[in-house]
Amino acid sequence: MKRKILSVFFLVAVILVFAQSGAKTVYVTAKGKKYHTQYCRTIKNSTITAMDKTEAVNAGYTACKVCKP
Repeated sequence: MKRKILSVFFLVAVILVFAQSGAKTVYVTAKGKKYHTQYCRTIKNSTITAMDKTEAVNAGYTACKVCKP
């Protein structure tokens, strides 16, 4: 019984680690409607704000077709 509980705990821990590693930082501009990678040429001379990709999508931003984050 203890072995099963330990196995389940280990599996949950592994899933949580992989879920966290999937988080990705993207960048948005004040007036834009797209999110970008940090070095996208379309935001080169813009003031950018970093945010989590999930947060950007929830805020209504869509992916840039140039840098494809």
